[in-house]
Amino acid sequence: MDREFHPACAYQPYFIAATLAFLGHGYWLIYRSSTGACADGKACARPLPNRIVKTSLILATILVVAALGFDFIALLFLNS
Repeated sequence: MDREFHPACAYQPYFIAATLAFLGHGYWLIYRSSTGACADGKACARPLPNRIVKTSLILATILVVAALGFDFIALLFLNS
């Protein structure tokens, strides 16, 4: 199968690694922060609503998985 690649395709592994690192850091912040103590007057004393943040992070993870899996799924449908 002969495919022409865009010049930005060479950077795709770096973008994937950065995206997974950001998602991992987001999960680490969400679940680590729920176990830590916070003093009054600090920035962590007024956290964002956990339900909204967790839902947004899960939605972002679903979108990333769909975007990463699209290349593999599209090949299955196009080669049929």
